[in-house]
Amino acid sequence: MMRGFGLLAFAATLGCSAILAAQPASAELRALLIGVSDYDDATGIADLRGPRNDVRLLAETLRERGADDIAIVADGVGDGTIPTRAAILSAFEALRDRSTAGDLVYVHMSGHGTRQRDMDGDETDGWDEVFLPADAAKADRGSGQIPNALIDEEIGEAVDAIRRTGADVWFVLDSCHSGSGLRAAETGVASRFVDPAVLGIEASGAVTDDAPGPEPEGGFAEHRPQAEPGGGLLAFYSAQSSEVAREIDFAGSGADEDWYGLFSAKLAARMQSSATISYRQLFQAVMSDMATAAIPASARLQTPLWEGTFVDAPVFGGAAIDRVRQYAIDFDTVDAGTVHGLAVGTVVGLFADAAAGPEDRLGLAQVTETETLRAYVRPVGDDCRAQTGSLCAALGDLPSGARFARPIATPVDFTVRYSPVTDPETGEPLAADHPAARRLAAAIDAFGQGAAIDPADHDVVVSATTDGLRFSRSSGETGLSWRPEDGPLEAVFERIASAERLASALEAIAETASPFGGDSPIELSVAVAASPPEGLRPVRALTDREAIRRECIAIIRGGRLRAPVPLDEAGWAVKQCDQLAVTAQGLFPGARDVNRIHIDSRFCIHAAYARIEDFASGGLIGSPMVMCSDCPDGRSVGAERLYVVSAEARPNAEAFNLEGVVENCGGQTRSGAGSAALDYLAGLASGGPTRGAMGGFGGADVWVERFAWQVLPRAEALRRAGIAIDGE
Repeated sequence: MMRGFGLLAFAATLGCSAILAAQPASAELRALLIGVSDYDDATGIADLRGPRNDVRLLAETLRERGADDIAIVADGVGDGTIPTRAAILSAFEALRDRSTAGDLVYVHMSGHGTRQRDMDGDETDGWDEVFLPADAAKADRGSGQIPNALIDEEIGEAVDAIRRTGADVWFVLDSCHSGSGLRAAETGVASRFVDPAVLGIEASGAVTDDAPGPEPEGGFAEHRPQAEPGGGLLAFYSAQSSEVAREIDFAGSGADEDWYGLFSAKLAARMQSSATISYRQLFQAVMSDMATAAIPASARLQTPLWEGTFVDAPVFGGAAIDRVRQYAIDFDTVDAGTVHGLAVGTVVGLFADAAAGPEDRLGLAQVTETETLRAYVRPVGDDCRAQTGSLCAALGDLPSGARFARPIATPVDFTVRYSPVTDPETGEPLAADHPAARRLAAAIDAFGQGAAIDPADHDVVVSATTDGLRFSRSSGETGLSWRPEDGPLEAVFERIASAERLASALEAIAETASPFGGDSPIELSVAVAASPPEGLRPVRALTDREAIRRECIAIIRGGRLRAPVPLDEAGWAVKQCDQLAVTAQGLFPGARDVNRIHIDSRFCIHAAYARIEDFASGGLIGSPMVMCSDCPDGRSVGAERLYVVSAEARPNAEAFNLEGVVENCGGQTRSGAGSAALDYLAGLASGGPTRGAMGGFGGADVWVERFAWQVLPRAEALRRAGIAIDGE
């Protein structure tokens, strides 16, 4: 993977953004198709046969889906432009100029990839991933740079320019950038990787731990874009960095016209369907199709990856669709576990295809055992109900054609305990017949299992407000406020329950000894770049919500943040407009899936994912988070929690990416959270027996590290800085 081409990394969280639960119908479907098949013989780069065919196939597919604006930069394709470096960048610029807000822009790149020395230290493995245009040349001796190559940051900037028009970009890369996955290929299979040595790049040229990277003057310098992208981004990659992308002869004829990129061909075939599915389902279907017995064995050794902000939106836009949570299943083993929300007793529906509709269900199964990343099921009847402490009777055999499991119901085995409603001034419980107390009691009775009032031992403090209730983890925090006009209280209980279940599960994992010696394979750093207290608005100006939103944007874009310091040196406290970043560095060779899980003081869960490779340098886990005590959508003061969840990347399996899986707050949120996945979070605190000795992951296959801080009220932050506040 091209480390996201830097696409997500350089879009700072300056304002508020949200993962799209549904994507509106696009104003226009536009496309840029890039295919490089022919290279200069003098470079030693082997020609490819598939890219031109990929472009033809995708152009036809996109026209069938309504695209009229399709730019082709490919050799051997009708009127296509020869795909030189200049032509590719020019095509990106022209597409930017034609794009407008609401458009969906599809960008596809097929051709050779490789790696060259990372000159600025921003890559986690010490290498820049590059795409090779038709005019790529050999590197000058000792330079470590390939003439005319397109590096990941350049392509990222070109894509980001399109997003700044307000258009959403769906980016697909069918190329690869590492030779470590090369095997003896069968006849009819070729790779899309060029050994860097062919182009004069020596392995010793990679940046090491001792190579200095850029030092920001203040804040996280690479996260100060000139203009924040307005459109969304979704990227599909045909292979992870330890593998090669393949093109194959689908007909076995040897004729040039029968060669296609494996990923491109399977993607195009799925795109031709008129069924309404999400991009996530599309990705899962393509990944499954690439692993069928009809595909040559060596070609099945590549594992696609995705990242982006609208993976759960419908393909090519349109009306909102229900989110489909599904996981691959191999006989009785589901490729998901407690972290994904599966628990003993969870009932799942079994399906033959990732794009199947509810009516295509093959049968039901129930989870009998769980691990952190695995669950084991047995067949049950249609009358099975998810109940705590009780499993349904096994019935028959699991359907042989089942390839995906979709959670249907999970037993409730986690209870959040609430305090009686207290007086916000005295902290004393209100009388049972007080309207606020009666309101809470009635709502908990209606909610049923999973919530209870406990005066002596509670998880959440409930206090009365002038027009509703406030929920917080301790007295004195703003927490989550609720008013009757906000809707049923049950929605508040669901949000809090999902946050506390997840926190409980992650706490339990963090306390579990690893079978590999207890040490995490990554080293973490949590740093804070403080905003200047004198740059914050006075307390009396807090009635202007738009001004509050603009103050952080002005501070960060203006480069006024102070140099980052470790969170402990910041006193485990943050204030308005501070920026907090999590960096991970691998300690051993290999790749890891790393998730940043942030639970704010209002019980919202925010997830960010990154692939961390090898150990040459550290990488950010998501964009730096902008802290706010006074947010555009209200105050948020008090204790916040952060968990970093990592696992070894697994070949031929979907990445351990919790984005879009654990978030519980929709709409505009300060850290860009997506829509809820509440139905599948129950039971996260229950691990159950494991099969760690049977070749699967054990109970401690995921590493969790915990951090916490206090978000200070604005007045307190100013007071600590020695700045007089109103009335003092």
